[in-house]
Amino acid sequence: MYGKLCTEFYDADKQFADNDEVNFYLQIFNKNDLILEPMCGSGRLLIPLLQSGLNVHGIDNSKEMLESCKNRANALGLNPVLIENNIEDMNLYQKYDGIIIPLGSFQLFYPRKVAYKVLEVFKQHLKPNGKLIMDLFVPWDALYENNEEERSVREVKTDENSIIRINNHSTANKYQQFILSKCQYSKIVNGTIVQQEEEQMYVAWYYQYEMKLILEKHGFKNINYVERFLNGSTHMTFIAEI
Repeated sequence: MYGKLCTEFYDADKQFADNDEVNFYLQIFNKNDLILEPMCGSGRLLIPLLQSGLNVHGIDNSKEMLESCKNRANALGLNPVLIENNIEDMNLYQKYDGIIIPLGSFQLFYPRKVAYKVLEVFKQHLKPNGKLIMDLFVPWDALYENNEEERSVREVKTDENSIIRINNHSTANKYQQFILSKCQYSKIVNGTIVQQEEEQMYVAWYYQYEMKLILEKHGFKNINYVERFLNGSTHMTFIAEI
């Protein structure tokens, strides 16, 4: 669950989805379709899709992210349907023509039995012939010999006097296919740390044919795969139907 500082960092660091990313979905869905974006966060993709005329609902377990999404959407004259809930426990009253999960967000479901449960939940929330679209990535750099551990520091400026710094320590297990990432966010105002926040998350990864077999096992069909360059790296985009 993303907290307040993570949300501030994310909003300052990530721009809204560009036209190429939005147009990809416009080629698949039309304005009569109802779409769900699990793990929608603060609306990086959801808001541009709404601006394009698509009907998209968002769901996330982070109150802070959803509040930011609502505020950013309202500032643009939009009033999105946003739901606060854990994805693996969601039981919504309606079904959707499409479920979309961009930029590897699906890989945050860990351990794998949780990810498999989520696929079943997605299937229950799709209309007949509904589409599941997921972007996945493989952290190839972490698989190189002696490169399983990484430490990094990043900063973003949130206003004239404030920055948020993130100290990250990541450890990759290339045999069990996950990265454990431990982060500390620090808000610094005029050179003084005024707030800190800890975060720990797992990032699992799947290879192309492995994910195809997993989707088939969980009842998806007509599985297609394309490679796209998103957010500075190559992603595998899977499109599957029920």
